[in-house]
Amino acid sequence: MAWNFQELAMKTSLILLAIPATLQTLVAQEAPAPKRPWSDKAALSYVAVGGNASSQSLGFTNEYKYTWADATFAFNVGGVRVATTTIDRSALGASLATATVQETRTSKTSTETYYANLRYDHNITERLLWFGSAGWERNIPAGLEARYVGLAGLGYWWIKEDRAKFFTDAGVGYTKETLVFRPVGTEDGFATFRLGAKFEKKIFAASAFASELNLSDSFKDTQNYLAVWRNGFTTNLSSRLALKVGYDVTYKNKPASIGVDVVQTPVATPPVILGQVPFQLKKTDTVFTTSLVISF
Repeated sequence: MAWNFQELAMKTSLILLAIPATLQTLVAQEAPAPKRPWSDKAALSYVAVGGNASSQSLGFTNEYKYTWADATFAFNVGGVRVATTTIDRSALGASLATATVQETRTSKTSTETYYANLRYDHNITERLLWFGSAGWERNIPAGLEARYVGLAGLGYWWIKEDRAKFFTDAGVGYTKETLVFRPVGTEDGFATFRLGAKFEKKIFAASAFASELNLSDSFKDTQNYLAVWRNGFTTNLSSRLALKVGYDVTYKNKPASIGVDVVQTPVATPPVILGQVPFQLKKTDTVFTTSLVISF
């Protein structure tokens, strides 16, 4: 058999030229997809009770984060709303045999809290950063129609590892409050300073614990301080689903007040309302939540 060395050499050259392109294609197929600069986690909890008792509870949170090489932007929003229905029953009749039961249902929102926060962090060094933040909060049961807070300050990573993180920050700014009931002499705006700490720890391979404490106070009245302690334990169910249990404690040393109607005595029909007097609410509020977390 006669060999065509020119044709063989040409085929060999083509094969050798194709090998690098083939290897490059295989490497590209096996290489992981580039990491996205943004992340988003949404959590939702809902409980509804019907029949002899009636109540609805809805809780939600959403945490969005965008990361650059030397900066991070975060936007968090959430809320809890609980509506309960009170059932009052009475019986009327000339005798027990002819009595009829009447039922009156009164619906009321017993809990209503919402919040929204923006924050921008910019690295100065690997561990030191400066930040600017703005927040809004509404808590009707605690007598707060709205609270607006703007802050700027510095933060530091004391521990910044894959399985454990510890971060503290300090900032100054301004707070503006709108209360449901404002007693005479109460200030609605004041300069503020805030101290914060956050700890995160991964537990085993699929669980994590996070705890965050923020303490803010007024420069003018240091007894008007506010402490918020948020805790969460998360267990991954899959790559996108997780179960989260949370427990939050809010302590306000000078809590807001609500207005209580003063009824003239002796009580007339209809009652005569003379006005309102302030009643100071409790200093401590707690919230326990269980929710399903979806990662996008």
